[in-house]
Amino acid sequence: MHEITRTIAAVKCLTEAGKRGVLITVVAARGSTYRRPGARAVISEEGAITGAISGGCLERDIAERIKKLLDDPRPTFMVYDTTNNGDVLFGLGLGCRGELDVYVEPFDARHLPRLVTEFRWNGREPVLWTTTHEGRELLVEVIRPERAVVVFGGGGDVDPVARLAQQVGWRVSVIAPKDVHPEEVHEKVDLNAFDAAVIMTHNFLHDVALLTAVLPSSIPYVGLLGPKSRGEELLAQIGNVPADQLAKLHSPIGLDLGAETPDEIALSIIAEIQGALTSRSAHSLREIQGAIHARGSAAVNVAR
Repeated sequence: MHEITRTIAAVKCLTEAGKRGVLITVVAARGSTYRRPGARAVISEEGAITGAISGGCLERDIAERIKKLLDDPRPTFMVYDTTNNGDVLFGLGLGCRGELDVYVEPFDARHLPRLVTEFRWNGREPVLWTTTHEGRELLVEVIRPERAVVVFGGGGDVDPVARLAQQVGWRVSVIAPKDVHPEEVHEKVDLNAFDAAVIMTHNFLHDVALLTAVLPSSIPYVGLLGPKSRGEELLAQIGNVPADQLAKLHSPIGLDLGAETPDEIALSIIAEIQGALTSRSAHSLREIQGAIHARGSAAVNVAR
């Protein structure tokens, strides 16, 4: 489930039960922070937390203040500065070295955040969303829909891939040969609805049919399970695959993580998909020069 969908559902769940809470949105971040602008969390009047704007420390601090925040229904701003060791004095023990501006919206059944009442998905297209306060723009976001992955296969190694993809919030469709024959995929499956395709049928002819259908589609990531030599044989069988289609094919699929078990292999596959779809190298972060969040940001702070 997408983080936005989960956030809206958490607010509705509380208000339908007659409870109150606060919606927290990170509207600005400076320096090193756990989350960036656009991160959200919902905290109930009992202190239950859904979502994350930090590693948990800021949410706990706000939960401690929840009653005072709920006493005044007006939205408010809070600034958390973790650029020095002073946060230890407040018992937060923050590990980041940055500064966050958070927008806090108290809510109940009669006073719902605008995110809950107005946000609507637009199919597979991104949504431009602006967080405002008293007519002032605080944050402009390009919110993309949840990743959608199709996994072709019916073996026992399919479930770990599907399960892990769902755990990171992606929408997953598993299509086994017994459900849709690989020769009929191009007719019966809307391939344009997916961001990534994982082919793991363990059947040479099935894989030929699937690659023939999937590679020409708009799917930007295609992963093929099996050794490199097998992938080369499959491509030779198909013949004359254009360079742009070859560029999106990952064969063998996955990152070099030393994976052996189905769960470890699933981790290497999902990690590679994440890196490919965000145009990241998948290198160790200690090798990255400069800020790790700066590239490809989909949120623009306009509050300051």
